Amino acid sequence: MKKFEHHSFVMGLGFVAGFIDVFGFTQLGGLLPAHVTGTLIFLAINLSHGQYNIILKLAALPIFCVAVLGSAWFIGAIAERGRDPFLPALLMQAALLLCGMIAAIVLPKSHGPDGLATVTIGTCALAAMGLQNTIMRLILNNLPPTTVMTGNITQVLSDTVGYACRFSSIRRIKDEKVILERQAKRMLITVLSFLAGALAAAFTCERLGEFALCLPVLAILCLIPFGQRTLSTPGAQPAA
Repeated sequence: MKKFEHHSFVMGLGFVAGFIDVFGFTQLGGLLPAHVTGTLIFLAINLSHGQYNIILKLAALPIFCVAVLGSAWFIGAIAERGRDPFLPALLMQAALLLCGMIAAIVLPKSHGPDGLATVTIGTCALAAMGLQNTIMRLILNNLPPTTVMTGNITQVLSDTVGYACRFSSIRRIKDEKVILERQAKRMLITVLSFLAGALAAAFTCERLGEFALCLPVLAILCLIPFGQRTLSTPGAQPAA
């Protein structure tokens, strides 16, 4: 598999993660598909307040885990056939989000967090974000994660301290400075893209409802030309 270095990949997928988190929080009863462990916090709060409409929150982590397992198999199976799995994985993620939007249109509107429509849409969102996390781990592993913003900030700040203090673990100072600057730029772009996605969802979900899911789908599809360009570039380095 080739390295995908262009900033568009973290921009697009960061936007998607921020959008889907806000969409889930506002439209799916406090679900956080991109930060699925955060849903456990809301689960604990619901239980402490005697609120037991928590089927989707209880199922969120198992659904996410199954999605990651399936995504890893999907990516690995394509790679074993000698094809790069990036574009098929992108199309699969877009299809999952589209399925969620179609379910929202076709199914009767839920009157609670455990309604059929909410659970179906939430399952599609969790599966899409499980796939995105697997893409970042197995394909775009040279780029910053697009869902764990606190991890990105922690890494770039701790690396900055290590470089500024000239700790013994820092070697090849000039090379480390270049690497740090590149990482900081990418992580800043990722965090800002996540914020942009969150803001876009906050301003569109109430107005467009389920049709707002068109925006993350379009963001994913916009990455296809950049992926095709990378795949068609001769001599690109293989991913580590």
